[in-house]
Amino acid sequence: MGDDMQETPLPPSLENSKKRVRMRDVATRCGVSISTVSLVLSGDARIPEDTARRVLQAVKAMEYRPSVLARSLARRISRTIGVILPEDAFIHNKAFYYEALQGIHAQTQPAGFKMVVEAANSVFLARRYYLRLLKEQSADAMIYLAAGLNDTFLTEMEKEPYPFILVGTYIDNSELIVARSDDFLGAKMAVEHLVKLGHKNIAHVSGTATVSHGRDREQGYRDAMKEAGLDVAPNRVAQGKFDFAEAEKVTAGLLDAGATAIFAANDVMAYGVMKALRDMGKRVPEDVSVIGMDDLEVSGWLNPPLTTVRYDIRSMAEQATRYAIRRIQSPAPVKPDFDIPPPQLVVRSSCAPKT
Repeated sequence: MGDDMQETPLPPSLENSKKRVRMRDVATRCGVSISTVSLVLSGDARIPEDTARRVLQAVKAMEYRPSVLARSLARRISRTIGVILPEDAFIHNKAFYYEALQGIHAQTQPAGFKMVVEAANSVFLARRYYLRLLKEQSADAMIYLAAGLNDTFLTEMEKEPYPFILVGTYIDNSELIVARSDDFLGAKMAVEHLVKLGHKNIAHVSGTATVSHGRDREQGYRDAMKEAGLDVAPNRVAQGKFDFAEAEKVTAGLLDAGATAIFAANDVMAYGVMKALRDMGKRVPEDVSVIGMDDLEVSGWLNPPLTTVRYDIRSMAEQATRYAIRRIQSPAPVKPDFDIPPPQLVVRSSCAPKT
C-alpha cells in the first residue's frame, strides 16, 4: 500500500506561504541590491534615509527575519546591545528614557538584535558589570543614557575595544563617543522667546546639576538673561530635579519672586509648573507664561499646548544604536557620523506677550 501512495502536492499559494522570506526577496521588492538590504539592517548610515526607510518597511511587511543564529555563530557575537539607565530613571523623567528606548528598539528589532536594559545602581557600577557583560560576550555594545558628570570612571571605556556610547549627556574631559544635541543653545532659545514677548522677570526651574544637560540648560538660561540685560535674582532659580512633583513644589516661590514667565529645563517639569499654577488659580498664559524643553509627545496635548524646544531624544538614541550595530558588524574601524537635529523652538499656546 505504501508503494501506491503518492504525496499530494500543496497548492502553489500554500507552498509559497511556507517558504522563508529571504534577503533576496526584500531586495527584489524594494528594487535594490542584496548588499543594500544588508547594509540597512546593519545600520549603515551611508544608505540614503528614504532607501533605508523603504527597506525597513518591506522587512516589517514581509516579516523577514535574519538568520540570527547563523550570523551570530559566524561572527561570534551575541546580537545583544546593553542599555544602561541611571537608577533614578524609574523615578524621575520617565518620558525621556521611554523615548530613548523607543529609538533604540526601532533600530535593533529590524536588524535582528535585542536590547537588555540594566539599572546603573551602586553595585552595578562599583563592580564594573557593564564591562563584564561585554567581555563575557553577553552584550556586544553598551549605550549609556544620561551619564552623570561624576561618572568619570566610565572613561576607562576609552581604552576598551567594545562599542560604548553615551546618549544625551557627556562627561567633562572625556573622549567617549556621545550622541547629543546642544542643551545650552536650546535653553537660550527658550529664554530669548520669552524676552521677545516682553518678559523681564523670567524664572527658571532647573534640572539636576550633576548631569551635563541640567548644568548646560541652566547656563543657557543665565547667558540669555545676561545678553538681554536682565538680572537673575537668586530666588528666581529653583531646582526641580527633572521631576514633575519637585517642579510643582517650587512654583509658588517663583511667583512670590515676581516671575511673569517660567522656563522649565524639561517638559515634565513644565507640566508640574502648569499644574501648580492651575491649583493656585493662575491662568496660563494670561497670568504666567510657561515654556519647557524636549518636546515630548504629550506636550502638544495639554490645555494649553506647551511651547517648548524640541530636543530630539529619539533621533539621538537611533543614531547611537545604528553606530553601535555598524561597529559590531564591521571588521574595519567605524567612525561616528551623527547628524543630530539642532534644537528647534516649537511655539504653541502656553506663552503670551507680557501686558
